[in-house]
Amino acid sequence: MASIHLKTLIPLVLTAISNTVVPAAGNVLLTAEQRHIALCVQKIAHQYFNHGRSTVVSMPPDLRNNSRRTLIQFPYNDDVQLVDFVIQHVHEDTCCSVQMLPPKTKLDTTAEINHSYIIFIWREQEDEDIIDILRTQLNHLQHDELLQWNPRGRFVVVLSNRDNSSLMSEALKVYETMWMDYKVVNTLVLMPVSTGNYTGLGLYTGFPYKDGNCEKVKEITLVDEWVLEIKGTFSKKNNLFPSKIPNNFQKCVIKVATVGIPPYVILNRKETEEDGNTVYDIRGLMVEYFLLSMKKINMTVLFLEPSLDISFEAAMREVSKLTSGSADVLVGIVPLLAVTISGVTEPSIGYNYGNLKWFVPCPKPILRVDRFLTVFDASVWLTMTIVFVLTSALFWFSANFAERMVEIDSKSLQTIPKCMYNAWSIFIGVSVPEMPRSWKLRIFFLIYVCYCFSMSTVFQAFFVSYLVEPGYGVKFETFQDILGSSVNYGFNVAGEFFLNSMEFSDHLQFPLTRRVDCANLKMCLIRMMSDGDVATISLEEYSNYIFNELENRGEMRPPCSLDENLFYLSLVALFFKGNPLLNQFNKLVRRCLDGGLGLRYLAQLNHEALLRGRTKSNEDGSSMYFVFKLSHMLPAFSVLGFGYLFSTIVLIAECLHKRFSK
Repeated sequence: MASIHLKTLIPLVLTAISNTVVPAAGNVLLTAEQRHIALCVQKIAHQYFNHGRSTVVSMPPDLRNNSRRTLIQFPYNDDVQLVDFVIQHVHEDTCCSVQMLPPKTKLDTTAEINHSYIIFIWREQEDEDIIDILRTQLNHLQHDELLQWNPRGRFVVVLSNRDNSSLMSEALKVYETMWMDYKVVNTLVLMPVSTGNYTGLGLYTGFPYKDGNCEKVKEITLVDEWVLEIKGTFSKKNNLFPSKIPNNFQKCVIKVATVGIPPYVILNRKETEEDGNTVYDIRGLMVEYFLLSMKKINMTVLFLEPSLDISFEAAMREVSKLTSGSADVLVGIVPLLAVTISGVTEPSIGYNYGNLKWFVPCPKPILRVDRFLTVFDASVWLTMTIVFVLTSALFWFSANFAERMVEIDSKSLQTIPKCMYNAWSIFIGVSVPEMPRSWKLRIFFLIYVCYCFSMSTVFQAFFVSYLVEPGYGVKFETFQDILGSSVNYGFNVAGEFFLNSMEFSDHLQFPLTRRVDCANLKMCLIRMMSDGDVATISLEEYSNYIFNELENRGEMRPPCSLDENLFYLSLVALFFKGNPLLNQFNKLVRRCLDGGLGLRYLAQLNHEALLRGRTKSNEDGSSMYFVFKLSHMLPAFSVLGFGYLFSTIVLIAECLHKRFSK
């Protein structure tokens, strides 16, 4: 096989028309039929092939491996002279790279997707099957040039046949093979035709979905004929590559494989029919776009048995259905990543996008008793203690060193316990038994009263607020906060595979003792929101859906996440390479996206989940009202009970002390 630039191919074909002698063929001239085949191919290439793109020319493998031997050795040597001439001169004269399959020399070439192919087929032996020869060449094109192979390109198959009785049947077999086995729909079969007084070249093609045939090609259609005049011409001048994909498929069946979890893939119903076949009714966010598109073009969707999880085994199982041909398309959680796209599959445009983020346990509510102790910082409590001690000391000093005072102060301040009692009474807002007498101490007493009143007012304000809403703990802000905590990392095997393929390695920093298998991502998220001992990576819309779907579970709060997005993930549908429905699907999906049909369906799914779960959605936020319960007053009653207990203990101690002291 050779890869030839279009601008180089046309002069070579024109040169072949002028009866140029082929050196390697023993100076044998091209036949008149060959000259017209070359001219017809040149005309097709000029009118229908993409200019500026490479054109692939393919011939049977035996010729590629023995391109320098004399062509007279073959029974039908006049059918290969033109091909040999083109291949040889492309290698010698072309300005572009030449690729041979299998390659004999290492050439510096750049891979590009081919858009046009010319395939020459002939028999080297009388009993050879022309379809086997075609398959051999197509297998080389498909597998050896995996990156360049383009089933949606335009193919011209030049078929030499001396038996006119089998002309139509062989052309039909060629087209059926190209379509059914390789998904090539734009195939033009060029064959010599000799009927009655007419001798020329016939150009045949097929229509897979004509008259509701549903992929079956029952007949071949003659689209045009090449008249063997001096320069040759098309008799009908029809379009040789008409559109083969109708707008109405008349209820043709398309088999769909699905993989994923709600809300992306939802199994509504599973029924077994009388004939034993199982029918699956599948909906979901990713499936809804596909159903809307297929409804528009009037196709019947047949769902295969779904894989309702996101394990690596489930993904491989559904992809194998696609590559083996048992399914036509794979929908669900199919991310647009290099690891999900192989040489035999190709993705649609992305029609669902989501942020992949770290989801972490939300800050837990602080206990009201704990909040009571943290009304003031430790420094404030220390300062208040120092003020209390200094005030008690000043009261005691004023009563015991009266000579330093102008006026002797009250005797109730002459002992340290009584001084502390008076200072504590002022601190808690209780009247003292007797006011100080000296004016200096009264001034200090007034200052201390104002200080205690201010601190008490501030304390009561915070205390009442914290009784109602004690607040929450520290929130995780960065990945290092998660890593430095005792929270475990919940991983999924398939998710780990995708993260590693994107060279993301933060999650690998967790030790093995802090890794938790989250094969069931839903249960992992529930554990994160309820127990708060695990963090995981998930899509934002999926986490919100799971929260809405949960039943009433006490004080469970909406999922929390880090502000930073890890990845912006695009979900696609996966088709077998060459499936002609891909372009139609992409066009219809764009219309669904523009019309907001997917967003409307997602809102409906969230609403239904919210009704099932009987819990508040993330968009509703928290209520501005609450029911005042006895639990709100628990800290106050706890302090009061502690005071009563302490007073009782002191009273008993005093009674015992007085009794035994006598």
